[in-house]
Amino acid sequence: MARRPVIEAPDPRLRRRSRPVTDYGTELERLADDLIDTLHASSSAIGLSAPQVDDPRQVLVMDLSEDRCAPRVFVNPEILRRAGLGRVEESCLSMPDTTVWVWRSTRVLVRANDVKGDSFETTLDGLSAVILQHEMDHFAGKLLVDHMGFFRRRRWKRSHPEDTRTPVPAS
Repeated sequence: MARRPVIEAPDPRLRRRSRPVTDYGTELERLADDLIDTLHASSSAIGLSAPQVDDPRQVLVMDLSEDRCAPRVFVNPEILRRAGLGRVEESCLSMPDTTVWVWRSTRVLVRANDVKGDSFETTLDGLSAVILQHEMDHFAGKLLVDHMGFFRRRRWKRSHPEDTRTPVPAS
């Protein structure tokens, strides 16, 4: 287990589309453990996806517990059903010092695999649902800047002209 460096926008690697996990085993378990260690190394982070540490696979972790002892791992998550809608203020380790108001479903039914490859379904409510959707945005190469209003996004793009905004295929 190790802490990995988190890529920050406008790094073009954050714009890659992620690919589904097909190989389960010790390498995937190590990635999940590293994501959890990296998440826990930040005092404020509650979710992290593999693309943020330069791994283009569809793996995300979250931990909402106060004592940081209940991490959850989702491999190849797929949202089956959405309900409710709420406007939430989000931040991201890949865009430090930036917050954006985003509309998200407040309840989702998700199907995913664990690190062993076993499939499961679960319903996530409130903040857990929001985290899942935020981290899944990273799988599509989507960042918080893409949720900004036109004028704010335009200002951000002026100060970060190297951001491609267009997601690119996974390598």
